[in-house]
Order: sequence, then C-alpha cells, then structure tokens
Amino acid sequence: MSERILRNLTFPVQYLEIGESLAREGGHDLQALYRYCGIDLPTPFMPWQTINGKQMQLALAYFLKMCPPGRPPLVTFMEHFPLTTHGPIGMLAITSATLGEALQGALTYAPLVMPAFSMRRQDLGGEVHTIVEQQCDFGVINDFFTETVVTAPLKIMPFLTEKITGASVHLMHGPTGDPADYEAAFGLKFFFNARQNKFVFPTKALAIPLIARSRASHLLMKATLEQQYVAAHGLKPLTQEVRRMLHAALVQKQVLDADGLARALAMSPRTLSRRIKAEGSTLPQLRSEVGVEYAEMLLLQTEKPIAQIAQSVGFADAAAFTRAFKRTTGQTPSLWRLSRKATEIRTAPALLTQVE
Repeated sequence: MSERILRNLTFPVQYLEIGESLAREGGHDLQALYRYCGIDLPTPFMPWQTINGKQMQLALAYFLKMCPPGRPPLVTFMEHFPLTTHGPIGMLAITSATLGEALQGALTYAPLVMPAFSMRRQDLGGEVHTIVEQQCDFGVINDFFTETVVTAPLKIMPFLTEKITGASVHLMHGPTGDPADYEAAFGLKFFFNARQNKFVFPTKALAIPLIARSRASHLLMKATLEQQYVAAHGLKPLTQEVRRMLHAALVQKQVLDADGLARALAMSPRTLSRRIKAEGSTLPQLRSEVGVEYAEMLLLQTEKPIAQIAQSVGFADAAAFTRAFKRTTGQTPSLWRLSRKATEIRTAPALLTQVE
C-alpha cells in the first residue's frame, strides 16, 4: 500500500489515548510518541481532530514497542483500550438493548472510525460470524493491527447481563506469544492460522441484554453518528458507492461497465453519468483511479508483468495503463515498483527499532 493511500485514510485522534496510557504505565516519554509520528496536537485532544493512516501506522509501531515482553503485546494493549475509545460508537454499543443491537450498530458505523478494515456479518449453523477484512497494507504491524480490530468489539463483554459461552476468535496469522495468554485475557478460545479473521458467537447470544441499556441515550448517539456519517460520506455518496463497486469487481476479476453499474444502482446509464458529473467526476475517471490504486497493490505484492496487471485492472493495454499510472503517481509502473520495493527493504526492519 502506497504512502499516498495511507495518508488519505482518517482515524479518530482518540486512539492516541491508548498510547498515553501505555506510556504513563511504562514510564515512557509521551512526547517522543508524537515526535516519532509527526503529530502536533493540542492538549487535551479535541473530539473532531484526526490522524492519518501513516501516523496510525507509526503510532501502532510505537505502541508495539512499548508493550513489555513476556506475553502477547495484544493483551497489554487491550488492557488500555476502553470501549469508549470509539467515541459515540462505543456509547451506542453500551446503551443498546441487546447484543444484537450493539453488533448492528458496530457494523453500520465502523467505517467512521476504522477505514482500514471492513466488517460484515455472516450467519451460519446457529452461529454469528463477524468477519474482518483488511483493506490496506500497514506493513510490519499488519498482524498486530488486525488483532486489535478483531478483538476490540469484545470489550462489550463486561456490559452484558450474562456471559457468552461458545465464543471464539479466529486469526489468519500465528500467535505472537503463548496462545493460552490470549485465551486467559479474553476468556474465550483463539484459533490461529485460520482462513478468516473473525469473532464468532452463538446466534442465541444476540438476545442477551446489556446492563447499561438506555433507549434515550442510544437514540442520541445514533443521531450523532448519522450526522457524522452524512458529513463523511454525504458530499459524494454516489461517487463513493461506484468506487466501492468498481474495486469489488476488480478483486473478483470481473468487469462492471456503465450498464452493469446502472442496473445495480437502479438507474439509467444516463442518470448515472449525470449524477456522477454533478459530484465532480466521471465514470472513466473513477475507473482509472480505482484501477491505479488496485494496481499499486499488485505491483507491490506480486511479480506480475506490467501488461498482465494492466489487463487485471481494466485498461485496454499496457500503454494506456502506464499513461494513467504516471498521471496519478508521477512515475511509470516499473519505476514505481522498483522504488517502493527498495524503500520497503530499507525501512521495514527499521520501523520498530527506530522508535525512541
């Protein structure tokens, strides 16, 4: 994932409060964290302030370094991670009537606080599987970041009126410590080297009430989140949806033309074109932008030739792809691949060791 894409991601500044808590407990220099991440924020934090994806990457590397040895870093990290770190989403969950309502709220509004991952629910055989899929590459802290995102919703457990039995966490990577330490800390079974990143619990657990449920407070938090969602996505809602659909089609090795997009969005191709133009873009422009972004991932993570990548991301030929790629990034695909891989070789081993 290119640094440009990381810098376009936005995360709530409240996540840095976890680092503050870790730093205080371990006797670390709090200002060193901000210097390392290139963050200049007033104290206390204001709720509307944010950090970008690159700063989040550096902060997580710093957090990982601060965790003491002897047990999985996740265990220490999550001890300093209150559910309210997610702001209104955490309060929405706490004030829900049931676990099912809390889960639905988390799935609906998670993009506001965690743009690097997607979450979806799948019901299977009397179980609810909440699948977490990584959307962006954060380099050497990928596994640690994934662990925090998958286990963060488990912070709802103390607010349930009864304990969930039969719950489990599944992670696609291996453990960073004794698996028994994970299970002791969270009180449920962990499965590593799994096929998906997810947490699973019995469907009947959806009906468990919460001890702090409050309909009035819940509706207030929901109204707040709806306003935030409109502010974040309402300016160009159709453009964002088309980008999402185009990206999903590329991942599935499919091609969505204007007619297919229009049918999926229940409008005519002419209306689709007109509404996208009203939001300041065009369908060919969006197709090119999404194709280049996906190509960046293929250039970094595969050894596919440029011509094959051009075909994979929907360009007519390598020449058209190269022109679009250079227009967006300032480099040809070949030079971009060489420079980024050279940078990764130089910086990946130092990402953790350079922390002050």
